Amino acid sequence: MAPSGRRPAEEVTPAAERDSGTATTQNHEPPQEPPPSHADFTASLRQHTRPAAPQWGWRGRIHRWTGGRVSPRVSAAEQGWNAALRAVQMTFGGPRTIVFVNPKGGAFKTTATLMAGRTFGVHRGGGVVAIDNSEARGTLGERALPAGHANTARELLDHLDLFEGPAARLGDLGMFTRGQGPAHFDVLASDERPEITGQLDAESFDRLHELFRRYYRLVLVDSGNNLRAPNWLAAARHADLLVITTTVREDTASSALWMADALERHVLEAGALKRRSVALVCSPAPTIDLGLRRFLMETFAERCGVAMPIPFEPGLVGGGQIDYTRLSAVTHTAWLHACAAMATTLSPARES
Repeated sequence: MAPSGRRPAEEVTPAAERDSGTATTQNHEPPQEPPPSHADFTASLRQHTRPAAPQWGWRGRIHRWTGGRVSPRVSAAEQGWNAALRAVQMTFGGPRTIVFVNPKGGAFKTTATLMAGRTFGVHRGGGVVAIDNSEARGTLGERALPAGHANTARELLDHLDLFEGPAARLGDLGMFTRGQGPAHFDVLASDERPEITGQLDAESFDRLHELFRRYYRLVLVDSGNNLRAPNWLAAARHADLLVITTTVREDTASSALWMADALERHVLEAGALKRRSVALVCSPAPTIDLGLRRFLMETFAERCGVAMPIPFEPGLVGGGQIDYTRLSAVTHTAWLHACAAMATTLSPARES
């Protein structure tokens, strides 16, 4: 026992015990964080990116007049347009096929195929082809810009061997497709010969589809009107996305819903139509039954992944070649949003 008034001697840990790591007192320093990586740096830059400057209307004018010193908040409409543009431009994990369907004639399939071709082509910078899959003669080629040749799907099928070797080139397809100039997509017309023999079958479509998936990022298919035709069914089975078109008419909508029932019963797996389809509800005239349109929007939204309204456009109803420069800004915006819905449904996030 230590004498009164004196502190007891401190215990000394032997050096051997300290060296062996069994000391009773250890130094617990917090772990050091690793230095920032390139990925950390890039993520930080994205977090500090300045918000987009307004370009539209009075907000855009004020931003430009003040050299950016005064920059009003971007309007909701412009934000929606920018978000739709980003969706249309997203990268997919490989080529994708979009098939436009409704077995009734005059259901807006060909128009929708061309407008989607132009919208994706312009905003994605090309890599888009539209195919007329009518088993005999369709009108996709008639409504597209002409080419310096009269070749169609029939002639391409006769020369598929040109594209089977390693020396095959995308440019050689120009002998058979019809470039759409500033719309930045190509068109393959259906057989236009004035004959009553021969038609596109399932094997022919399979071969054409495989060829175009090799050379294009987006393959758009105008499906024709015969749901029972082998080439129609082949296109439906190849589709990564089905776009069901209808006008604001009872007969066109009835045809589309009858087709949807048939596809779900005999062609698609359970739930596929809800996961892999978009409906376009198109106004065929300046004045329509608004109650019917609202009912159709609700009905097709339940059957498909999403339903998108398409406004009336005088430049699309004549049935001739489409002059995209004469279409209204409202029409182009509606098609941007419609194609954004298609791209979002095709996105890798939806596939996983």
